[in-house]
Amino acid sequence: MDKLRRPLWGLIVLLIGIGLGSCKTTQPRTSTAKPPVEESPRISIQSELPVLPESASQQVITRIQQKAPFDPIEQVIQESQARFLQGEKDLKAGFLEKARKNFDEALEIILRSGFVISQEERLERHYEGLLDRIHNYELAALKEGDGFTEERYESAPIDEISSGELPLTFDPKSKILAEQTLKKVPHDIPLALNDTVLRFLDYFQNNGRKAMEAGMQRAGRYRRMISQILAEEGVPQDLVYLCQAESGFKPLAYSKARCKGLWQFGAARGQEYGLRQNWWIDERSDPEKSTRAAAKHLKDLYQQFGDWLLAMAAYNTGPGNIERAIERTGFADYWQLAKRSTIHPETQKYIPIILAMAIISKDPGKYGFEVTPDPAVTVDKVHIDSAIDLRLAAESLDIGLSQIQDLNPHVRRLTTPRNDLEFTLYLPEGTKEKLLHELAAIPEDMRVNWRLHRVDEGETLSAIAKKYRTTPSAIAQVNSLNERRNIQVGEKLIIPVTPDRGRGASPIIAGSWVRHKVKRGDTIASVARDFDVTSAQIRKWNKLGVNTRLRLGRVLVIHPPELMAKSSPPDNTSRQGASRHSDGANEKRTRVVHRVKKGETLFAIATNYKTTISSIRDWNNLSQNESLKAGDRLTIYLGR
Repeated sequence: MDKLRRPLWGLIVLLIGIGLGSCKTTQPRTSTAKPPVEESPRISIQSELPVLPESASQQVITRIQQKAPFDPIEQVIQESQARFLQGEKDLKAGFLEKARKNFDEALEIILRSGFVISQEERLERHYEGLLDRIHNYELAALKEGDGFTEERYESAPIDEISSGELPLTFDPKSKILAEQTLKKVPHDIPLALNDTVLRFLDYFQNNGRKAMEAGMQRAGRYRRMISQILAEEGVPQDLVYLCQAESGFKPLAYSKARCKGLWQFGAARGQEYGLRQNWWIDERSDPEKSTRAAAKHLKDLYQQFGDWLLAMAAYNTGPGNIERAIERTGFADYWQLAKRSTIHPETQKYIPIILAMAIISKDPGKYGFEVTPDPAVTVDKVHIDSAIDLRLAAESLDIGLSQIQDLNPHVRRLTTPRNDLEFTLYLPEGTKEKLLHELAAIPEDMRVNWRLHRVDEGETLSAIAKKYRTTPSAIAQVNSLNERRNIQVGEKLIIPVTPDRGRGASPIIAGSWVRHKVKRGDTIASVARDFDVTSAQIRKWNKLGVNTRLRLGRVLVIHPPELMAKSSPPDNTSRQGASRHSDGANEKRTRVVHRVKKGETLFAIATNYKTTISSIRDWNNLSQNESLKAGDRLTIYLGR
């Protein structure tokens, strides 16, 4: 068996060898050498990995996570700037008193911060920038008149009435009463009766009663004047109720739509019809001129639309809106336009409001109203081309300031415009000649500053002079009085209130501060002398160091004992003939030389320097009859 197995295994091995040989390729085998395997370097556990750059998102996250350090100076600047910007907004909106308060607070924030301004460059730059900008705003305001003086205005009734809650239904009795009224009283515009008109009739007898009564009462003031102008312009008399709806006969009424006056003119429409609006006046509040303008405007609208209801609707919403509504619907009828809501919702109420007011006003007793109209305003008109203070006008006529203001609601300031030949000043009837007579004694260029004073019991020239910050001798001279003579109770005196004449422009007064802009030659010591304060005080108020020098144009904040800047004219040579022999008292006082300006008088100069006319005459050897000429030089000794 073993012998048989050996050949069998040999045969198997041979067959396997033959099979393997048949699988070889015909090409010779090429051997490929394996590259030597390098041993990888061992990484030390202690070695640092390379730092990769942060992505943009990672950088943003890092900045958010890292809080910026607190900067107290920047916070003060931001708070101050916010107040200043609010002041600018108030100024542009016409809220002058608010603007002044915000400007002052912007500066106070810095002064209260505790920082020494001169030692912090950013704070000093911001502070001085604010002072310059506020100074320029105030200077511009003062040049125009009263500076930061708030203008008067009242709310317009049309706003309240249009937004009032209208009854959903009406009392049937109102319809019966209205029908009786229309049969009984004449009317020259179509007084339609429909649901909306009847609902407004109920409204004015209930929730709107107060507005209705106020308008009916004030109508007495202007009804006669309005009726006359409407007749002269050839338009319906019942248009007076449009005025009642718009303003309640309040000349200072001002609406949310920025319309003003009895007839609620917008600025552009007012200018179109000749109503001037500037710093001094706003003729939209002139009762007579605005009535004339409204009559002309309504007449033009009637000629355009051929229907008084459409004309009144166009007066409210503008003629363009009515034209487009007519084009869209094809109806040239107010009620059809309102029914289709193609006109503004306020205009849909506007005509019913006017008609309801007209119906009640024509027969008020029938609707439960018992109102006594105010007396008619009757006036004299005077044209004065020189500026005049309304207080002077009131004092000249022995009436209160409020009375003269009520007659002149179009005057926006306490001063009338300068060199305006078209301006009309309204006075109580019969007083024109009295005013002109009183003004004749006052130079034209002093009618803004001078006043009239009626002597009360116990008053003396000295007391009156102190009240108006002038001198007894100045009052005596302009009134041709002996300074030693007793004045009589009831006597009327001209008071020469002289405006400040500081070096250069007058300082700007704000609250208890005076802001002085540094001029060439100014030093801290010289400014301190001018304002009767100490150098230390000026340094303290303005955070100035001991060695700080004043820069030309810098604005200093000063708190003088009185809000009156003292003059110190910079001339160096005296008037020829001036006394060269001053007594010992004068030698101890500060000596200045004043160059006489055109129109100046001795009493004005004496008042400005807080001295007396007789002293100036003595110092300069002037006789009683010697007059001054422009260019003369006067020696003045300041009593400090």
